[in-house]
Amino acid sequence: MTLHRREWGAGQPVIAMHPLGLESSAFEAFGLALARRGMRTIAVDLPGFGQSPAPGAPLTSAEMAAPVIALARELEMPPVVLGISMGGRVALEAALAAQEAFRAVIPIAPYLPWLRFRFLLEAARLVDPRMAGWMPLEKVWPALHWLARGFEAIPYLHDDQLAQAGARLVYYFACPATRTSFISAAREMALDPPYGPHGLWTRLPGLAVPAAFVWGERDGLVSLRFSGAVARACPQARQLLLPCVAHWVNGPHHRCLAEAVAALVESLVGEMPDETPARHPSGVEFLVRRCTASEAGHGG
Repeated sequence: MTLHRREWGAGQPVIAMHPLGLESSAFEAFGLALARRGMRTIAVDLPGFGQSPAPGAPLTSAEMAAPVIALARELEMPPVVLGISMGGRVALEAALAAQEAFRAVIPIAPYLPWLRFRFLLEAARLVDPRMAGWMPLEKVWPALHWLARGFEAIPYLHDDQLAQAGARLVYYFACPATRTSFISAAREMALDPPYGPHGLWTRLPGLAVPAAFVWGERDGLVSLRFSGAVARACPQARQLLLPCVAHWVNGPHHRCLAEAVAALVESLVGEMPDETPARHPSGVEFLVRRCTASEAGHGG
């Protein structure tokens, strides 16, 4: 499958993958920040989202990672692969499945298989992606478009391309194919096995490429507690904590996320030493970046 993509800059390639339901336009700030550092960002629409067609199979992390691996192997040099939320899980899957194809991996607030309360996720087996056809939202697409434009126009989100892409999801739901892909991917994430031959937590200790996990201290969706499990499974990985960042609505703090990730990519690619990690009250050692939006007078 050929993935639709947007590109910024030139140099060391970086493949960027979006959260559930979004598409590649979410990475404009990342692309510009990396371009200033002499890197080329290739933001892709994952299968079934944006302008990339669905594969006709359940949207597991492995299914979505396959064309990303193919893209990486076509490039002139191994890329860094990064992703946010669902995209972070796909980035990990790609790096685990084809370690020789990537220079480094950066999961940002990644979805990771739950280690507790898994019985709550078993209900996802009852979900059929074809139920998207039961919701004829295409009949009210003008109203959805109006809502999406209204959310995009919120002043707080003016420079937050990630949140604006999320606002456009309201309009994208008018497309039955997008709804089907959304339900399929959400179902497969819920059922993502933690252990076993295909389980992430079983395979994560074998991750050989340089890795850096990024967490937002204000993230109310992906728990910071996962950082402890990551530290135990993959102790060689760096972990970066951004105190001012939430999961996807960050307003001016989206710049903090983009600039911090760009600096992290530069550090991994250039094998530059980081500052000494600080121990968090949770017991995990994090690299910590300051809030640049507040310093610029844009804190909210």
